Amino acid sequence: MQRQNVKRSVRASINDGIAWAAMSGFADTYSVPLAMAFGASTMTVGLLRSVPSLVSSAFQMFVERLVSAVGSCKKAVMIAVGVQALSLYAAACAVFLPKGPALVFFICMIVLYTVAGNAASPPWSVLMGEYIPASKRGSFFGFRYQLVGISFFSAGFLASKILGLLDNRGLWGFFTVFAAAGVLRTISFFLITRMYEPRTRFHMPRGSRVNFLDGLDFRKGRVPALFFSVLLLLLSTYLAAPYFSVYALKELNCGYSQFMVLMSIGPLMTYLLMKRWGQAADSYGSVKILKAAFLLIPTVPFFWSLSRNFYYLAAVEMYSGVIWGAYLIGMNNFIYETIPAHSRAGYNAFFSFTNGIAQFGGAVLGGWLYGRLPALYGSSFVFLLLISAFLRALAAVPLFLMVREVRSVRAAGPVQLLLFMSGFNTPVSLGGSVPEKVI
Repeated sequence: MQRQNVKRSVRASINDGIAWAAMSGFADTYSVPLAMAFGASTMTVGLLRSVPSLVSSAFQMFVERLVSAVGSCKKAVMIAVGVQALSLYAAACAVFLPKGPALVFFICMIVLYTVAGNAASPPWSVLMGEYIPASKRGSFFGFRYQLVGISFFSAGFLASKILGLLDNRGLWGFFTVFAAAGVLRTISFFLITRMYEPRTRFHMPRGSRVNFLDGLDFRKGRVPALFFSVLLLLLSTYLAAPYFSVYALKELNCGYSQFMVLMSIGPLMTYLLMKRWGQAADSYGSVKILKAAFLLIPTVPFFWSLSRNFYYLAAVEMYSGVIWGAYLIGMNNFIYETIPAHSRAGYNAFFSFTNGIAQFGGAVLGGWLYGRLPALYGSSFVFLLLISAFLRALAAVPLFLMVREVRSVRAAGPVQLLLFMSGFNTPVSLGGSVPEKVI
């Protein structure tokens, strides 16, 4: 019976991922264009991209309490997903308000949307950790992310067509896009009701708060060492990331179709190659995959600074998506490998908290710099890109000095990883047990 419950839950999680990605393709891709339609300035766009992360990061510290209060990871996920769906319906209705109040109300709804979405992630991750064996996590999540990527890109493309068709009808196109996103999240809610939660409660928080600095021993690859590196990486990334939309729409004068390609082709490549990165992480280790990502991520803003050609930038975004796929699967596997089940909700929440603080700090600083940096090749954004590239490179230093693998993995250098990702090498995972303690 339990085996059937797990199979049903895994199928539900895959379908939920497809619905969630379609929702994201509608809502996340076009939140900045709608804010700009309401008259948002560059700094306001920065606030739109940073304030939700800040509020969400603060709320993350209460996620473990929410799980304990309702007594179920599944119920906590359902509450969060339900709230997120309602926030999207409300955001769609912002188009009926005058532009000034509409912008404020829309930002508030995006804050609620982000808080609810991020609150669902830690308990959902805990449930998935109970379904998928350790030796199969990389491959499973990689496969799921492939489906997610196709769904995300398809939804973004459909949304661009809707906006194009209704372009002469005011903001009705945006209303349709965000209302559709709410419907898709409602579908997710009903799919999550089919997920199974083990009765053993082994995965539930055990009442003790996660002390992030306990046993801080960098030489043994403790979790905080990686988080410090991630904090610097995301801070430097979000100096520029919130303003790609402004740059594309205002300075490159992209139409909705070109905008959709630039904003979606990267995530599509990320998701399509996640399975391959997952297989590599299973065999060669999550830390090795993370090191490859941290080495290459700084090159993305540098390449963006070299040309304004749409096709060149689309190619750079494809390259960026491949690299960020390595980062995401590496982080995903690292947490499952190093954190015991009963602590994962807390550590996932703290990781989300770290992300939110970095995103807010980077976006606010980036917005301030955007209007003050001298123009380089005709745009101050290019100067901002180069600063971001330099700081991203610094983020790799603590990772390489402090973080080590926590399980036995196959030896591999850059050539072996490149051959594997190109399809010329297919290693067999070593598997192995993961020590049930915080490392």
